[in-house]
Amino acid sequence: MEIDETQVLQAFAAYVGTFDTADAAVRLKYGHSLRVSVLCRRISRSLGLPPEDQNLAWCLGVLHDVGRFEQLRQYDTFIDYRSMDHARYGVHYLFEEGHIRDFMTSSDEDDLLSVAIGQHNVYRLRPDLTARQRLFCQILRDADKIDIFRVYAEHVKDINTFNDDERNAPAQQVLSPAVLAEARQERTIPTAYKKTFMDFYVGMLCLYFELVYPVSRQIADAQGYYGRLLAAHSDNPETEAFLAEMRAGVETYRRRRV
Repeated sequence: MEIDETQVLQAFAAYVGTFDTADAAVRLKYGHSLRVSVLCRRISRSLGLPPEDQNLAWCLGVLHDVGRFEQLRQYDTFIDYRSMDHARYGVHYLFEEGHIRDFMTSSDEDDLLSVAIGQHNVYRLRPDLTARQRLFCQILRDADKIDIFRVYAEHVKDINTFNDDERNAPAQQVLSPAVLAEARQERTIPTAYKKTFMDFYVGMLCLYFELVYPVSRQIADAQGYYGRLLAAHSDNPETEAFLAEMRAGVETYRRRRV
């Protein structure tokens, strides 16, 4: 299927333009989507996919967070469990309301696009996916994780700066036992296990363990954002000890994956 990239980008810019583009959060998600699209293409190219599939992966990157903008407008948050499932809304907007035709004329890959967008934020992929569906889901999920590291690194300069009531002085926080157990198993952390800012921070660090493709780890390492996040320190001795353990664990994990 041929994809007119100019049409996709113009339609995406027009859609984002219906929101408050003076809002830094809107600009953040717009830039994130474009960066994820570039990463999707890079990962798909490393896998030797044909040009048309590389273009399809690129398109997924552009569209994967379409639901974030309405989420922000309605709820003023990007936290799904406090608002709505942004991936599910993206599928609704694009495929149930038919706005995917704003971005492309052909419907040949609608099913694949819908599945990958709808699955990009789930804890575990559906077991019934075809091999092709799983491939594109994994490309998109890897690309999304890589840029999430950048977002965190640029917006969380120092965990000690987060001292408002909601985050409750994260530099002093002890990690929840369930989070520690999952992290030590080199797994991503279910949202239900996370109780504090530091739980979420460690959950973000654990995304690295589930990057599927070697090139994804190479990109994350080369960018340096993940390394900066991994170098965080805590004033709480127990949490600081675990962060040191986490750094050593990631290094061991890298050596195993070479």
